[in-house]
Amino acid sequence: MAAPLRTSRVLLASTLAGIGLLVVGSFDYAATERDLLQLLREQAVTLRHTIAAAARANQAAGAQAEAQIQERLLDNARLLAELDRRRRLDPVFLDSIATRNRLFRVAVFDRHGTREYSSGGEGAGFGASGRGFPAAGLLRQLMTGNEMEAVGELHSPRWGGRARIAAGIRRSNGGVILLNADAGEIDALQRQMSLESLAQDMVASTGQLAYVTLDRGDLHIAKGDLPEPTPAAPIVAGEWTGGPLLERELSVRGRPVLEFAGPVELGQDRTASLRVGLRLDDLRRSERRMMIRLAVSLGAALILSLLALGTVWLRQAYSALSNKHALAEAALRRRDRLSAMGELASTVAHEVRNPLNAIAMSAQRLGREFPAVASAETTEDRAELEQLLGVVESETRRINDVVQQFLEYARPPKLAPRDTSLATEVRETVDSLRALSESRGVRLEIEAGTAGTALCDPGQLRQALDNLVRNAIEATPEGGQVTVVAASGSKGHTIEVRDTGVGIATEDLPKVFDLYFTTKPHGTGVGLAVTQQIVSAHGGTIEVDSAEGRGTRMTIRLPLVFEGGAGA
Repeated sequence: MAAPLRTSRVLLASTLAGIGLLVVGSFDYAATERDLLQLLREQAVTLRHTIAAAARANQAAGAQAEAQIQERLLDNARLLAELDRRRRLDPVFLDSIATRNRLFRVAVFDRHGTREYSSGGEGAGFGASGRGFPAAGLLRQLMTGNEMEAVGELHSPRWGGRARIAAGIRRSNGGVILLNADAGEIDALQRQMSLESLAQDMVASTGQLAYVTLDRGDLHIAKGDLPEPTPAAPIVAGEWTGGPLLERELSVRGRPVLEFAGPVELGQDRTASLRVGLRLDDLRRSERRMMIRLAVSLGAALILSLLALGTVWLRQAYSALSNKHALAEAALRRRDRLSAMGELASTVAHEVRNPLNAIAMSAQRLGREFPAVASAETTEDRAELEQLLGVVESETRRINDVVQQFLEYARPPKLAPRDTSLATEVRETVDSLRALSESRGVRLEIEAGTAGTALCDPGQLRQALDNLVRNAIEATPEGGQVTVVAASGSKGHTIEVRDTGVGIATEDLPKVFDLYFTTKPHGTGVGLAVTQQIVSAHGGTIEVDSAEGRGTRMTIRLPLVFEGGAGA
């Protein structure tokens, strides 16, 4: 049972190792996928922060440029106010000032708000009262308020064109001087041009970035390989610093893309909708590499398991071959002994039996003739003589029986095989020994429900089984049990005799089937030798498994097809 047990252990260990590798690989695969997805999320957050920071920097640059233009307009307005205090201004001078300082227009109004003159001549696009001038509101503010100077907000002309910004200053003698300058550079910085360039550079320089889109009212930026209009993919909500994060997986030109969408702050309470598409090619490649590594690990574990199983199988096969070789050598030695004993038996039969017969006949004759010739002897002498003659006869018979046993063992059994009910033969043999078992206080059990029909010599088989069961009963102490199990299967028939006796010493196991070897005080050492000879003649084997203190198990194995043994 040791070899199958080792095999089962190797199989169990291999299975557990494979399951362990599969579990660890699955966890590793899931953890790696989570880490890669987290890296993509962090990359999307970084892109969002970059865009927000660029928008804020753009806004700051625009504000700084606007402040510089406003300061320049105020400086020009202060200069004109000082010149106006000293002398009267005229359109020609204003034209030169506007050209030299890159002003869009300069206008001078009196204390009543009526235009006196301006750069560009009388028909400069606004009426005498200032209506039509882009900074008309600023004019009213300076005319009616307490401020000495003021700057207007960035605005677009009604008739189109580049953005403008205006500044004004109150005249010393009443009235207002207004200046209007081109603020197209400021407008370009604060609008989409810088963000659009940033988005284009991000898409061009980052291979993993598929596309970037920004939407806010009139602001729309879309760069990269945009997805085709498709049914909405499942959206997964998450958390994104600065607002909710939505992510979904799309396919863009046959390549998987993970889209992140959410709000982005552009500064001054301006919020745009940002969509970032990150390619999943690297993630898919990592997943494939993980699957390949997992498959290789499992394959290596399987190969190692197969090697371990192969090693165990080879060891088992080697052990089985070694056992068969040992049994074959033992059988050869027994056959040699039988041959020698056969020759010796012939000599013993001729050289011993003739003297034994003469001694036996002489003793019988003395027994018949002694009373007539010994009538004068005393009663005690006659009794002694009769006793001596009886001893001679009995010992002669005993020697003759020994010679007969020797001859029977040396001569292989003659088999007469026929189809036999194995269960019937086993039950009848066991039942014939119940009286012996009951007299010794030993329980005798039989299990033969699965036994079929065997091709064997029923008489010889019954003799072999009788020897085994009888030995088991005699070796079992009172209160013990002997169990006989008969079964038939695809590999042959088995008869197993188990007892709960004292067992056989380890050093005696190799000799139990030797002729005249016995551990019983009054045993002959012939029964197991004859049993082994009968089983071998049927083409079967007999095995013994025993240890001191745990009983003995004798197993007869018979083939399904009778091929004839030594004595067939």
